[in-house]
Amino acid sequence: MSLRTDTGLPPDWVFSPSIDFEMKQYTLLGYLQRVKARFNEQKLYPHLEQVQAQVNDLQQLRRTKQVWANGLNGELLGFDPTTGSAIHERPQDNEPLRVIDEVIDFAIPGLMRMQYEGVELREELVRRISLFPVGVQPLHVSEGWLLLRTGKQARVYGYSIPFLREQNEERRHHNLITRYVTTVTLGISSTYDRIKADLIQQHPGFPNPATFAVETDLTLPCIETYVPLAKWVAFAHLTGSAQ
Repeated sequence: MSLRTDTGLPPDWVFSPSIDFEMKQYTLLGYLQRVKARFNEQKLYPHLEQVQAQVNDLQQLRRTKQVWANGLNGELLGFDPTTGSAIHERPQDNEPLRVIDEVIDFAIPGLMRMQYEGVELREELVRRISLFPVGVQPLHVSEGWLLLRTGKQARVYGYSIPFLREQNEERRHHNLITRYVTTVTLGISSTYDRIKADLIQQHPGFPNPATFAVETDLTLPCIETYVPLAKWVAFAHLTGSAQ
C-alpha cells in the first residue's frame, strides 16, 4: 500500500483501527473532501498520484483477496461425475472480510471519480502552458535548461532525461529530472536569450545547451502544479510523445 498522504489517509485505512463500514465511509469521504479542496486550489501533486495509487492498491487488494478465497476449500459436497474432481462448498466470508469487501466496493468508485477530476484538471492546465525553444537548439536535447516564467520572474532549472525512463505515461513528469538554479527578473536587458547567454558563460562545460521557455497566463502553485506540469509538457515535446 502507499505511504501516508498529507491529506490524511493512512496506507492501512481499510483494516485499521477497526473494521467498521460506517467509520470507513467517513474516513474516505473526509479524504476525498480534502483532495477536492487541493484540486480547487489547483494543487495537483502529489494528491493526484496518491489518489491513483489508492485506486491501484484497492484493485490489487480485491484481486488478491479473490485469489485467496478461491484457494480455500469448504465442506466436501461430492464429486463431479464427468471429471471426477471434488466439489466443495464455497466457504463463507467471516464478518471482517465481508466488511472489507464492502469498503473496497464503496471506495473504488469515489476514488476513481476524484482521479478523473484530477486528470481533467491536469489536461485543462496543460492546455494553458506553452513551451518554445530559446535560440538555436543542439542535436541532442536530453539535457539543458528550462526557464519557467511567472509574471516578470523566470525560474531557471537544469534538466536531464535519464537513459532509462519509466514507462508509465501517467508519471511522465518523473521521467525528466530537474534541479533549481536561480530566479531571474525579465526585462529589456534580461531577455530569454540573455539568460541563456549568461548560463553558457557561467557553465562553460555546457557550451550549447538546449534551452526552452515555459509560459502560462495562469497563476499556479509552483511546486504542486507549475513545475510538474512544465516537466510534463517538456518531456512530451522532447520525446515527441502526446500530451
